[in-house]
Amino acid sequence: MSVLDTGKKLSDDNTIGKEEIQQRLAQFVEHWQELKQLAAARGQRLEESLEYQQFVANVEEEEAWINEKMTLVASEDYGDTLAAIQGLLKKHEAFETDFTVHKDRVNDVCANGEDLIKKNNHHEENITAKMKNLRGKVSDLEKAAAQRKAKLDENSAFLQFNWKADVVESWIGEKENSLKTDDYGRDLSSVQTLLTKQETFDAGLQAFQQEGIANITALKDQLLAAKHVQSKAIEARHASLMKRWNQLLANSAARKKKLLEAQEHFRKVEDLFLTFAKKASAFNSWFENAEEDLTDPVRCNSLEEIKALREAHDAFRSSLSSAQADFNQLAELDRQIKSFQVASNPYTWFTMEALEETWRNLQKIIKERELELQKEQRRQEENDKLRQEFAQHANAFHQWIQETRTYLLDGIAYRRVIRVYQYEVGDDLSGRSCMVEESGTLESQLEATKRKHQEIRAMRSQLKKIEDLGAAMEEALILDNKYTEHSTVGLAQQWDQLDQLGMRMQHNLEQQIQAR
Repeated sequence: MSVLDTGKKLSDDNTIGKEEIQQRLAQFVEHWQELKQLAAARGQRLEESLEYQQFVANVEEEEAWINEKMTLVASEDYGDTLAAIQGLLKKHEAFETDFTVHKDRVNDVCANGEDLIKKNNHHEENITAKMKNLRGKVSDLEKAAAQRKAKLDENSAFLQFNWKADVVESWIGEKENSLKTDDYGRDLSSVQTLLTKQETFDAGLQAFQQEGIANITALKDQLLAAKHVQSKAIEARHASLMKRWNQLLANSAARKKKLLEAQEHFRKVEDLFLTFAKKASAFNSWFENAEEDLTDPVRCNSLEEIKALREAHDAFRSSLSSAQADFNQLAELDRQIKSFQVASNPYTWFTMEALEETWRNLQKIIKERELELQKEQRRQEENDKLRQEFAQHANAFHQWIQETRTYLLDGIAYRRVIRVYQYEVGDDLSGRSCMVEESGTLESQLEATKRKHQEIRAMRSQLKKIEDLGAAMEEALILDNKYTEHSTVGLAQQWDQLDQLGMRMQHNLEQQIQAR
């Protein structure tokens, strides 16, 4: 039994001390309610303290990470080699990625703190202070990280400049060694070989100036424009580099000048050799081309083609004057060379004697070519006559086929009209005139058709003549005929169709006569 139940029973059973019991019960209830309120308030504060401690733990965790990274970004190690600086830049990139994650965590922690403040947590002042302190540390770390990144980038650019400058200087050093020689050739051939190498060397210098020198200069200008902390060192290094470069260009130009002077000296001795060799080679090339054209088989397909060939040959004959002049120049050069009483020409295997034989051979080939062209001219004239004869007979034969077919087909059309009229109207038109002369009685039409079919059979001899002409054209390798569009095969097919038509018409008329 509870205290309240006992007090209530005593109050109900006894009149003595009843008021005191009730008073004491009221006080008891009041004290009990007060105790419950105090317990609830303490529980609330303990809950708030737990949330606060969790908040503090999160803040301290982020602050510990920030303090650790502050030590990293405050490092004075910015790398002294390209490999080192690249490694540091990669570490910094990893840090920045990690930093982004932790900034999000800090935002979450601060958002949690804001929620605690909104819930009137009794540690509100401490929460506000810790959030402010945490945000300040994040801002300090962000600034320190940005400063380190800038210094790393700056040092990376400086080291890259030095590395590229080392590469340029190494390249210049190799080229300087190449110019340390007193070999300027012993004859024109060796001098020209050295000049070729020198031109290749100069081309390499020009290419390197557009790439290596231009790149290092552009990088220098970029670093100076950005007011790099090592601007003086960069400018001094570049000036030293350019001094060596300009000296290299001067040395190269001096060597090329000496080589050109040596070439001019040797060229005076061998100039005639070179001129003769060049002209002899050109003359021989011209002769080989002319010989190839002149010995090309003469085979045409028309009068126009042979006419074009003859006109081309006449044009070639007209151009021989310039070739004669070249030949005379070669003879003069050969005379001058022999006047020096020197050895054979080292630049060509052609001799004047061989060229004279070539010239005589050319005259012989020209005459043979003219005979072949005349022969082909006669052949094409005969072929053209054959084309015209074939076309004359083929065109006439085709016209006859067309007229005959029209004659027969008009008769068929007339009879069909007559039959329809007689069937529908019932009128006998056998005694009336018609478009076709023979379209009278069936017997007269049959006789007319037989006569026409005999005419068709008689024209087979004309077709045979056309076929013989076509065979003659094939034997002559005549593949086209501009005078007609008809062929032997086509005309034979058309004649055969016409012959079949005549036979069918006779058979049809005979059946009609028998059916009456």
